[in-house]
Amino acid sequence: MRSTKTFRFLILAGAAVGALSSPATWASTVWPSDLSVTGPGMVLMVDGKDRNASVKLKIRLDAPDRAAFDFGFMNNDAFVSITRPGRTRGNYAFTGGSLVDFTLRNWGADRRFGTADDLFYRLSDSAGYAGQDYFSPIPTSKSRHPVVSDFYFQDLRLDWDLNRDGVADVRTWIDARGGKYDGMMPAPMAVPLPATVWLFGSGLAVLGVTRLPRNKTRGTFE
Repeated sequence: MRSTKTFRFLILAGAAVGALSSPATWASTVWPSDLSVTGPGMVLMVDGKDRNASVKLKIRLDAPDRAAFDFGFMNNDAFVSITRPGRTRGNYAFTGGSLVDFTLRNWGADRRFGTADDLFYRLSDSAGYAGQDYFSPIPTSKSRHPVVSDFYFQDLRLDWDLNRDGVADVRTWIDARGGKYDGMMPAPMAVPLPATVWLFGSGLAVLGVTRLPRNKTRGTFE
């Protein structure tokens, strides 16, 4: 499944209409209000030009039954919890340049975490369980590690559609609040050439092409 993106731009006041015909001018006369991503993917942590050497995140989990879920990320095939079972808030710090596979965990049929029937919904899963909505853009000039060539964002909302019925079942709110210019952006994906235009230009190309891990969800959400 190929990720699709929808950009909604806010044109700066006073921008000349004729200037939009030039791609170079376009980049200097528009400011992205937000970025929406559908389909599988991961999140790139961007360390900004501030005193902090990491990207510190504040997490809030919004679930109808908070006891049944916790939120974290996959480290290889091991789940690392951020919010902890039964809790809705947590904090975590990543190094700049980290590619994070955020993951929602459900306690499964036995209603207990840490057993064989736990259900894992990975952001990188080919089923595309979550949509990504980025807010509060940061200029590229404020990025440090890695240096990026397009806007990145301070806030991210993940809408988890676990039943694949078009309705969000669980939401996760992620805010980069450790440093003034720390943020996040969609990570580059491995896509066939020449369909690589969404890699945000040459600035991210130096990171290389990353093949996303896949995993099968054990069971279904009801």
